[in-house]
Amino acid sequence: ALDLFQGVVLIARGERVVLEKGYGFANVELGVRNTPTQVFRIASLSKPFTEVALGRLVEEKKLDLSDPLSRYVPQFPKGDSITLEMLRTHRAGIANLNSIPYDEESGRPNTLDSLVRRIAREPLAFAPGAKRRYSNGGYALLAYVIEKASGRPYEDYLRQSVLDPLGLRDTRHESDPMVVRGRAYGYTVSPEERGALVVAPFQQMATKTGGGSLVSTARDLHRFLRAMYGDNAIRAATWRTLFPPDSVYGFQGRCPGFNVYMGRDFTHDVDVVVLCNNYAAGMVGDVGADFLALARGAAVEPPRWRADVQIDSLKAAAFAGTYRPPAGALPYGDGPVSVRWHRGGLVLYLDTTPADVLIPQGGDAFLVRSLWSEMRFASGAGAPPTGRFWRPSPPALRHIRAGRWPQQADASRHPLTRTGAGSGPAALAGTRQTTIAPTRSGR
Repeated sequence: ALDLFQGVVLIARGERVVLEKGYGFANVELGVRNTPTQVFRIASLSKPFTEVALGRLVEEKKLDLSDPLSRYVPQFPKGDSITLEMLRTHRAGIANLNSIPYDEESGRPNTLDSLVRRIAREPLAFAPGAKRRYSNGGYALLAYVIEKASGRPYEDYLRQSVLDPLGLRDTRHESDPMVVRGRAYGYTVSPEERGALVVAPFQQMATKTGGGSLVSTARDLHRFLRAMYGDNAIRAATWRTLFPPDSVYGFQGRCPGFNVYMGRDFTHDVDVVVLCNNYAAGMVGDVGADFLALARGAAVEPPRWRADVQIDSLKAAAFAGTYRPPAGALPYGDGPVSVRWHRGGLVLYLDTTPADVLIPQGGDAFLVRSLWSEMRFASGAGAPPTGRFWRPSPPALRHIRAGRWPQQADASRHPLTRTGAGSGPAALAGTRQTTIAPTRSGR
């Protein structure tokens, strides 16, 4: 098996749920299986909830989206030039920051306030309004603004003004000491051993407030999708302002241990929610989009990734080597990466740390599960070894809000540089019949 999917899937036509099923384990250690009522961290699916809270404050005339940030966060650098609308639409230039160093022995844990102070020390990535770049830090600032404008903690205002009016009883802001009944625990594939899972890294939830701090169920997220463009927590006109009407709306998120998606096809009145407690399941957006397509009668390509292909150790040895990506080409950083034979398979390494087992797909192709990418090695006679790999784009939805990498598709191709002498693969290439996202090559 590829060891990728464990979670819950919900598919509905209108209000009628036609499929609601759990897969795999909510807690591997205790042998507790996922059920439709399992509670998941929903990562960046939290952001539309924050947007609805902002819309409610606009209706209450406690703020306006054209307000400058400085009105609520005095002394914030260039706060007079940053509007709340820029923060909401990722056009403020705020650093994509939603964590700060954590001292497990500290008597004073990190808070939203400490995160805002940390963000204020970061330089802007670009002039406010000049371009769009995904920013978790911008949504932390919006959560802080909600607290200042409402006079209440973010979680209290969200509960009173959004969650309760929508009837979302299993959705809440997760505070760090909170006991979450029915919780699905986060895992990821072992980066060095095929067929094994490991516990996802710890994350402090206080610093995810606004952009990634909520937990929820598939049924609650279905209710949220059904609420869009109705008169409920906010008026229908406010929904349309926040989420301009389109035939399909999709939201995607990712945080350590979790990949999540929810989407609504307004034309065919179909809703899909996919919640996965495996960090390597970067394909949940593709799965959700395929479910929407199937529900409206369209044909979709079956998954082509394989788990049954064996690798020849002698041939694999030729692919081993060290590769240096250009700046920004990989989410791992800009240092060299290497491919090594380890425990009976090829493993991608960052310095001395394993990043992922490469799953053979036949010929010279390998699946990189942690990036949901395909890497392909190919020989080139007389040419210095080079390499490429690319990942599929997010679902073909006009409006999609993604969480951590992978996010928006980038059609650029990044040449990798293979370091050191010796023979080896001439090219690494990836393919899928969708838009190509970043290509990385190596020599």
